[in-house]
Amino acid sequence: MKLLHTSDWHLGLSLHQAPLAEEQQDFIDQLLAIVDREGIEAVLIAGDVFDHAVSSAQAIAQYSRAMEALCLERGLPVLLIAGNHDGAARLASCGALLGRAGLHIAGRLTREVECVPLQDVMIHMLPYFNTDEARYLYPEDKLEDYGAAMRRVVEGIPLEAGYRHILLAHCFVGGAALSESDRAASVGGANQVGAAVFQRFDYVALGHLHRAQWAGPNLRYSGSPLKYSFAEAGHTKSVTLIDTQDMAVRELPIMPKRDLRVVRGAFEEIMTGAKEDAQAQDYLRIELTDSFASLEKLQWLREYYPNLLNLVGRSLEMEKGQDSLEVAQLERLSDSDVLLHFYRDILQSQPDEQELRWFTEALARLEREEGGGAS
Repeated sequence: MKLLHTSDWHLGLSLHQAPLAEEQQDFIDQLLAIVDREGIEAVLIAGDVFDHAVSSAQAIAQYSRAMEALCLERGLPVLLIAGNHDGAARLASCGALLGRAGLHIAGRLTREVECVPLQDVMIHMLPYFNTDEARYLYPEDKLEDYGAAMRRVVEGIPLEAGYRHILLAHCFVGGAALSESDRAASVGGANQVGAAVFQRFDYVALGHLHRAQWAGPNLRYSGSPLKYSFAEAGHTKSVTLIDTQDMAVRELPIMPKRDLRVVRGAFEEIMTGAKEDAQAQDYLRIELTDSFASLEKLQWLREYYPNLLNLVGRSLEMEKGQDSLEVAQLERLSDSDVLLHFYRDILQSQPDEQELRWFTEALARLEREEGGGAS
């Protein structure tokens, strides 16, 4: 069989307050094209199909259309487990009915891990869970930590002879590389699990970490299909094709509608290059090496780069690091904030108390005059 392994779609996610619905829909269109081109016979989604437990109407509509295209239009089985971002109960509602249509969903951990036979392959569906959930289901065992809980759950999965066994799971395997966008991966290793726990399976289709990688001889993260942080700039995103005949694995690239890029250099050099930049619609972080990240520069750059999301420049005192200016901050700046930016960017200083008082008095007088004129 040819299986497609993917995870961490995070439908409904915004990057620096910029919604990524168009990019996520473009990914879904590419996934459907891959399914048709490669002759995929089933799709495995290893959790975090949504970015929030309570998703937006738009994100739910995208998910529904994708599942209809796979299950109803193409007649393919889709096997989906809940991740830590998904609302498990919501995701798995009407599970029996959806299963008849080919959409198999495992929302919460149960003592008997759900399995779905596909020809000569058995897919075991293990959704995201925490240690307390496992302790509740296995009160007879002393489960000291997450590793012990995962070991208890996995060792209880029966492996029937005559099948290749694939485990679909959403967890953090120790030793795997994190990305900046792996917001929920635990710091300090409390919720990590060793790769040896999964050695009984022919392949473990993992979700949770956003970088495509092997986490052991038989364990693989497909990674997120899109870049969800500027730390991933320059990386190629993908989905994973598994051929169960010989368990061969192949990465299939996903080309984003708008890429995430980091542009670094002197302000005048960047402005000159912007005029001829064929990828001007990309989502950008610009790092200025010779000047401040001022509002004025931000507005000039956005004339060429409408999707500039983050501007970083030299700080007034270099030992303090860099100043970062989010585009979304523009709409939230107060009049006092604008004054402070002006002093920093143009005068390279800070206003004193008397200057601030003069500014406040002048602003109040202006507001009174405008209010009187309007009436």
